[in-house]
Amino acid sequence: MSPAPADQVNAKELAGRAATIRRSLGLRQLARVAEAGALEGTRVDAELRFATFEGRVTVDVRLEGVVVLACQRCLKPCECALSEEAQLIVVPTDAEEVPGGYEPVIGEAERVSLAELIEEQALLGLPLVPVHEDAAGCAAAAGAKPPARVEEAEASVEEKQTPFANLRELLDKGER
Repeated sequence: MSPAPADQVNAKELAGRAATIRRSLGLRQLARVAEAGALEGTRVDAELRFATFEGRVTVDVRLEGVVVLACQRCLKPCECALSEEAQLIVVPTDAEEVPGGYEPVIGEAERVSLAELIEEQALLGLPLVPVHEDAAGCAAAAGAKPPARVEEAEASVEEKQTPFANLRELLDKGER
C-alpha cells in the first residue's frame, strides 16, 4: 500500500521551522504492522519533531499506543503497550556518515512519508513474543473464570505423563 500524497511532507522545510506534527493511526494505515500480525483495536499516536543537525534534517519520533496481537500462550487477542522513541536523521544514501545517537532514514528530505516513519518505529517496538501478563489474562481472554491463586492454576493443569519416571526403580530391582 503506497502512502497517500498528503502523507508526504517536506521535512527540510519543517526542520527549518522546528515544526512538530502529531498523528493518530489505526490498523488500516499501518499495513506492515497488520502483516506482522496486528489485529483490530491497534492504535498508534505519534509525535514527530523536526530539526536540523550539522545541516541535515533530523526527526525525533515518539510513539504511544496499543498493538493487539495474538497471545502465544492462548492464541487470543492480547493488548501490548507500545512506547517507542527514536532520533532519526535523513540521509540520501546508506553510504552517508551518521552522527552518533541518530538512526539513518534513507531518502530525500523534501519527500518524507510520515506513515512510513511511524510504521517503521511501531514495527521495531513490537514484542518478540506477545503474551498476556499472567495466566489470569489468558483465562479472561478465553472467557473462563480466572483462578483465584497461582496454585489453583497449576493444579488444574493435567498431570503430565513421564514414561521413564520409575526407570531407576526398575533398574535397581533388576540388579538384585
